[in-house]
Amino acid sequence: MCPPHAAAPSVRSKPGKLNLFYGSSLGESPLWEQMNSRVVRAIPIRSTDDMGPHSPAIVVLDYPLLTDIPLARWQALYPDTVFLAENRLGIDADLILSDNMPLQQSRKMLKMACELWLSRKRERDSDEAAESLASNLNKLASVGIALSSENDLETLLRKILTEGQNFSQCDAASLFLVDSDAGQMTFKLTQNDSIDFPFEESRFELNAESIAGYVALNTQPLNLADAHDIPADAVYHFNNSFDTRTGYRTVSMLTLPALNKKKQVIAVLQFINRKRDRKTQLTSLTDMKEEVLPFDEETQILLQALAGQAGVAIENAILHHNIQRLFEGFVKASVMAIEQRDPTTSGHSFRVADLCVALAQAVNASPHEAHRSCPQSDTHIRELRYAALLHDFGKVGVRESVLVKAKKLSDENVESIRYRILLAKEKLRNKALRQQLQMYRSNNFDTQRNQRIEINLQQELEQLDHFFDVILESNEPMLLESAVKTDLKRIAAYCSPFERSHGFSIVTPEEFSMLAIPKGSLSTRERLEIESHVTHTRNFLQLIPWTDEFRQIPAIAGAHHEKLDGSGYPDGLGANEIPFAAKIMTICDIYDALTASDRPYKAAVPSELALDILKREAEAGLVDSQLIDVFIDSGAYKVIESSDYAEQVKGEQRFRHHVCDFDLHEPH
Repeated sequence: MCPPHAAAPSVRSKPGKLNLFYGSSLGESPLWEQMNSRVVRAIPIRSTDDMGPHSPAIVVLDYPLLTDIPLARWQALYPDTVFLAENRLGIDADLILSDNMPLQQSRKMLKMACELWLSRKRERDSDEAAESLASNLNKLASVGIALSSENDLETLLRKILTEGQNFSQCDAASLFLVDSDAGQMTFKLTQNDSIDFPFEESRFELNAESIAGYVALNTQPLNLADAHDIPADAVYHFNNSFDTRTGYRTVSMLTLPALNKKKQVIAVLQFINRKRDRKTQLTSLTDMKEEVLPFDEETQILLQALAGQAGVAIENAILHHNIQRLFEGFVKASVMAIEQRDPTTSGHSFRVADLCVALAQAVNASPHEAHRSCPQSDTHIRELRYAALLHDFGKVGVRESVLVKAKKLSDENVESIRYRILLAKEKLRNKALRQQLQMYRSNNFDTQRNQRIEINLQQELEQLDHFFDVILESNEPMLLESAVKTDLKRIAAYCSPFERSHGFSIVTPEEFSMLAIPKGSLSTRERLEIESHVTHTRNFLQLIPWTDEFRQIPAIAGAHHEKLDGSGYPDGLGANEIPFAAKIMTICDIYDALTASDRPYKAAVPSELALDILKREAEAGLVDSQLIDVFIDSGAYKVIESSDYAEQVKGEQRFRHHVCDFDLHEPH
């Protein structure tokens, strides 16, 4: 023992011993010597400085210690410590030692102090355990909410491993997806706090030889204090190839099955090297025995709960991913079906979708205040993409005869007119022959009259030939010249005198109205039918039970031909009524209609000219000028230049109108 007022030795707490500090003025005593045992270590001190950083279980106060720090301060510094003091000091300590108390009674008093400290420790541990349990339950609840709301599989898996590392303070974690039907496992993800290394996803056979496979097949956790010390008779073994390749040292390992709702193993979670301090980096110089701990029961229970949440979340994410793939397949099949009706313009929907995505992404970097107030999230962009892919689905509701109408009149109509003209010619010849025959029969043949008959006949035949040429010229879907319009009126009015009573005409009123179409090949009624594809699209898309994130698809696709000044169709919406995404699609749709090189009835317009046309449309107040600026300045229009869209769909190469080529501001 140390003599009174001697310097106290340096103190380091040892596991299994209670530190009892006593005032050194109390001097040497058999009591202190007897208290030095396997349970208690008695150490004399002069002040708190002699105690070091360790909390005492018991402190026997003397006058110098109380002079240094009053009792209340002692109790504040060490709330769990049991304080003893002699009766003569007159303080309200936990236990009072009577003056000149016999040794045996003093030992009983110190034993009571030990029991009191143990009681306090149990209470403290119980409170801490309850607090820890409540904290862990709150964490699990928060993690469960976070996991259940994450649909992206890659992000979800990283969250699972990261939260597991946080719970267990482990250095590394890995995740394996299990495909029981295929008898395979996929090493999907791994992360490590101490080392960086290249990782490639890999697949391997599902069997009990690997630790992950063993856990997957037995649906029970496997907790290894040292992965390199596995019983020789174990079915499974530790694959140390990673440790060998990277120089890492795997010690403790906890491997857990993650079950889906049907209690089938959907994944295996593996947590490696639980640490005293999560921030510690495990290197080749690290004392692994000092820093790495086994996974204790409490940690295992916590991670099992996490694995339970993870299994359901992974199943939901995979289901969501599969539904997305199914939906993507449905959209692609729908577009293929749409474009199959129009193989010559089969890339249009895909090009417009890519242009829309590029422009929407560029909007997020736009300098315009109006664009900063409506940022395009990933969800908004996906919604726009689907709307763009499906924006022309409604052309399935447009009659085939209108879509394939290359000229104003059908071939059958033209052939019918040709026969009428031939018939008219024959009637004219018959008329001339009758006139000549009458002269011969009456013996009154007049050479000059006969010549006039021949000349008139020839003139009328030539006129009919000219009429047919005019009809053929007017039948082309080009701009109708004024001279041709005049000739058409003559044709409509033409009727040889002898046929008036029979109502003979070369062209019917319906045929005349078609030939008189000033531009293109479609009548007003047919053009309205083409425009009706938007209404058909919207009605079709409204039949689909879209999720909340895609609920605007019908409105967006249904407004891609609306104009800011209300002159668009089908509803004549104004600028404030048109969805922002539809304004994006309108620009992309017009640009592709202008620049597409796959139209059989028009040449592609160079990009520079197409952009100038869009600018003029904006100046006319028809499309959003700020979006045009972003479209041009960002180069979003270039996104389709390096891709071959024409091979998306193959089909019969015949003339067909594309419904989105009727969108520029021009008279019908």
